[in-house]
Amino acid sequence: MAHRIAEDLRIAVDERQRRLEAHQAAIRACTACVAAGFIRESRPVFRGHAGQRIMVVGQAPAEHREENPIPYSGASGRTLRRWLAQAGFPEDALHERCYLTSLTKCFPGPSRSGKGDRAPSAREIALCRPHLEGEIALVRPEVILALGRLAATYFVGNRPLAELVGQAFTHGDAVVLPLPHPSGVSHWLNAPAHRALLDRALTLLDT
Repeated sequence: MAHRIAEDLRIAVDERQRRLEAHQAAIRACTACVAAGFIRESRPVFRGHAGQRIMVVGQAPAEHREENPIPYSGASGRTLRRWLAQAGFPEDALHERCYLTSLTKCFPGPSRSGKGDRAPSAREIALCRPHLEGEIALVRPEVILALGRLAATYFVGNRPLAELVGQAFTHGDAVVLPLPHPSGVSHWLNAPAHRALLDRALTLLDT
């Protein structure tokens, strides 16, 4: 009986992986934000497979010039790895155990101020919503790490980040843990009280 249950689960994951790959292909083919004039070219960035327990959702990918970019391969990724290590995860957990995606799938361009990237608009997030919800439905993560104010707002509503970090919420069957954005542009963690909230949030992330 146990063997049959395990085999049924394997088949279910395999089928979800097949469907996820088709969904990912549709994301790569999407040109909705280009057609709407938000971005010049469509170069979606995400990584992962069905069955991964943790999904990391940022606001938008950073700029990548390589052909097959790896999400969170720069400074933000190093910060995320430190946070995961603090929660008890091994060094390779970010890119081996987590599905990596974002509210919008393509680099939105630089901000007008020249500091950091432009935050995607509500319309861009709405255009990409079916892509993200499809990923969530097919990956079926147990935990979603919502990075930054925009991602937290998507999952739990428009509230100050200080009211969200350190708390657990739900989105469907997944637990949502809002976290500050790991970008070096963010100064949110400069406040000791905010750092304490991050420490509390990381204790909620079970290895």
